[in-house]
Amino acid sequence: MHRRTLFLTCCICVLVLDLPVKAQTVEFSLQVILVDHNLSQKPVPWFHVTLRREDSQNREAFELKTKLDGTCGATVPAGRYQLTTPQSINLEGRSYIWAMEVSLRRPEEQLELTNDNATIERFSSINEYPASEGASDLSLLFERLKKSIVAVRTDQYEGSGFLVDPAGLVVTNNHVVDFSRYVAVLFDRKHKVTARVLATDPSKDIAILWVNLQAFPEAMIAPLLPPESASQAVVGERVFTIGNPKGREKVLTSGIISKIENTSILSDININPGSSGGPLFNLLGEVTGITSAQLDLLAWIIPIDIARPVIEQARQHLTGSPAPSPELLPVEPDDFFPSDALLSLLRQHHRMNVKPYFLTAGEFRVEILTPPLRYYFYNKDEMDAIEKGRKHSREDVQQVELPQRVLEEAQGYPPTVMIRIIPKHGSWNRQFKDSFRVMRLLCAGKEVPPIDPGRSHHELRDSGDHIKSTTTEGFYSYPSDVISPNCGTVKLEIFSDNAPHMPISRSLDSATVERIWADMEPYRGMKHKNTTP
Repeated sequence: MHRRTLFLTCCICVLVLDLPVKAQTVEFSLQVILVDHNLSQKPVPWFHVTLRREDSQNREAFELKTKLDGTCGATVPAGRYQLTTPQSINLEGRSYIWAMEVSLRRPEEQLELTNDNATIERFSSINEYPASEGASDLSLLFERLKKSIVAVRTDQYEGSGFLVDPAGLVVTNNHVVDFSRYVAVLFDRKHKVTARVLATDPSKDIAILWVNLQAFPEAMIAPLLPPESASQAVVGERVFTIGNPKGREKVLTSGIISKIENTSILSDININPGSSGGPLFNLLGEVTGITSAQLDLLAWIIPIDIARPVIEQARQHLTGSPAPSPELLPVEPDDFFPSDALLSLLRQHHRMNVKPYFLTAGEFRVEILTPPLRYYFYNKDEMDAIEKGRKHSREDVQQVELPQRVLEEAQGYPPTVMIRIIPKHGSWNRQFKDSFRVMRLLCAGKEVPPIDPGRSHHELRDSGDHIKSTTTEGFYSYPSDVISPNCGTVKLEIFSDNAPHMPISRSLDSATVERIWADMEPYRGMKHKNTTP
């Protein structure tokens, strides 16, 4: 059996000068390498070692820090020293730390630190792992830090953020929340709450949100790089981020610092849409910056020191203000609409009566889109082709082989009801008549919160592709059962730029409500079947 070994290799070269023995100096060099259970060697960067003189009255100390390749060096007087490592190294469930006396007297000396002369502690759970300097196991850091990361959702953008205060302060990018009328934070796929913007610095692209942590007691605070340590970030340092790119939850990405400027850090780490506003961690698990944007092949990072004044400004606003609600908001379902119910539309070539799904409200067109309706419109050409082939071959439509694309596409429809609000435009002047601001859906007079209330920019172009008019349209998604005959009355209230305080009201007729309810029946049946013992 191979013995797992963790060792330090220390090479000591002594330069003998034409001075008395008591002034003799030693060139002290150090290399730190971790060896895992596969006997793979991993250089440990940014690891601190302290040498404190034992045979001198002033007991001077020398602080060393390894570079990217795990090496470092210093010139020290010859003598007797106490060697210590202020923080431990974690590897595969064990923590290693050293404290020993070393004698540096000969012109050249070599020292090895291994697990045989280290103090070793084994941890019983991931939560017990301390933030050790030089820790290279990113999986352990991810497990320890992931509950400090949140997803930020607005009516226009998606981004990331991280908790910096037990009161519920979240740091993110200002461009994620700017001009938004709706801001929410997701701790995970099941816990989503309203967030309030407390402080911003648009010029630095920093925003501080406030959430109620009663909704997610497991949340932890991301440790920030101490102010006095801010200068220790160096080019070549290994870093990582945890974000929510492209709707995926808490993805770890690693890289190195490529360049450091006065107001920014550049890194080869990859920032995809949805990751903006997340933390940049060093290998101590400390936040050194805020991910902001991707610039060609490099990521632009805001140093954490720039955010400290904005965080303090937000803390001042906490006093005397009521906390945001801890009530959980609806979240995106983690399952999909039954694909067989969608494929039956093709196999039976069932022509849908689409009239109940489309209505008007003042100067707006309203579209209520269920999974069957969305699938029907997306595959209408395929339906027509199947029908034509069936007529020519007289083949039973149930036996028609469907294309692979159609089969795969039916697997990914969220079981949600979407409502799209589109401003009307003039037929002759080609100008939009209004612009969407916000919408409320009422069931029996009570507002139903949406899963995602979206707003998007909409343009009207002429035949020469010139923009003639611009507006904002709404796109809201709701849980599958909110539009129900049990509501009695289902009403939409639409607020616009022309009348921001006076909503346009539109009640859904019973035929529309019944059709939507019937469309979602296959999903309700699937849920009932899955929950029935």
